[in-house]
Amino acid sequence: MNNEKRGHRSGALVFRSIVLIIILLCIVLLLIPFQVLTIEEEDGEESAHIGASEFSLRWKHSVEKEDWEEFFVLTDTGILLTKTRFKTFGAGVPNDVGSDTFIKDGWVYMSGIQRSIGTSFYFRTGKTTEHRITVDGQSVKLKANSSYHVTVNQLKLFQALLLKIRVM
Repeated sequence: MNNEKRGHRSGALVFRSIVLIIILLCIVLLLIPFQVLTIEEEDGEESAHIGASEFSLRWKHSVEKEDWEEFFVLTDTGILLTKTRFKTFGAGVPNDVGSDTFIKDGWVYMSGIQRSIGTSFYFRTGKTTEHRITVDGQSVKLKANSSYHVTVNQLKLFQALLLKIRVM
């Protein structure tokens, strides 16, 4: 066998090996679980956030007319409330939540809460509460007088991508 044929076979073997490695990598990547945060409104409108790590809910308090915001982190086991902030500290507001309470830029912060919420929860917006949800830095105003269902799931990448396509 001459060197030209040997080189051709060697090149074809390398090419097939590279293609096989790429195919195996794609299969593995599609099977890796990803965290997916879904937010569903009562009329069925839904958004999906693949790989989200945190979110917050912000609203205008119905009595005090001041903003309140709660911060959540997504973990392997579900949703964790980690801190809250608000403009006024009045009757009915617990003073011993979390590990630290402080004032910064006109807000009262309660941090170090670490309260497990589970894998989902429901909430309802009011007429004048101006609810907003912020997921990984992107804020969206929510519809007034609507119910929402927030869920976190571990999905395979292909499942997460199918969900994302479905809700687009």
